[in-house]
Amino acid sequence: MRAGGTRRLIVVTASGHVVDAGDGPFTRTVVKPMLRRYLREEFADFARAEQAVRDSALDWTILRPPRLTDGRHRPYRTAVDRNVRGGFTIARVDLAHAILAALDDPTTAGHTISLGY
Repeated sequence: MRAGGTRRLIVVTASGHVVDAGDGPFTRTVVKPMLRRYLREEFADFARAEQAVRDSALDWTILRPPRLTDGRHRPYRTAVDRNVRGGFTIARVDLAHAILAALDDPTTAGHTISLGY
């Protein structure tokens, strides 16, 4: 990317691999531990990828969607540097919308953005 003169990077991982203040008690104590047990390798990959992105000298944004669906576009919520409380799903079309929005929003650079309904 440096050789090509590109500085902006948008990466999509998942909200499930991180437990933070945006999660409610049920999600923090039941849902996320189950997900981490069954998706251990995938979540480890996400963590390594996010660290590599953070260590880069690029203007990065990491988007963390919850479970993806095939639903129609509708209003969604976002949270900067924490998970969206109660955001269990999002339609792929809304994730695409969020990616394009982040590309045009320099204030998202250097942050993780979680999204969900």
